[in-house]
Amino acid sequence: MKRTNKLIAASLLIGLFAFTSEKLYVFKFSEPQINYHWQNLEAIKQMMDQSALPHNQVKQAVGAIDSLQKDMRKVLTIDSIAVQN
Repeated sequence: MKRTNKLIAASLLIGLFAFTSEKLYVFKFSEPQINYHWQNLEAIKQMMDQSALPHNQVKQAVGAIDSLQKDMRKVLTIDSIAVQN
């Protein structure tokens, strides 16, 4: 009986540690704020493209910005309830 209890306890422990959860972060921006930051990211991409940096570095930086913008677009939700300051 003791061995069965230990086996059950070990199984439960393994199950607990095997469970992973994804954290979700929420950032709230006003429309003018998000537009400002989006335009800045686009400007950075253009400056990088026209810079004297090696092509592979520019490609890597622009890829990172594109990835960020893609994820932003994917999870963007519009909250119609505006908080007045």
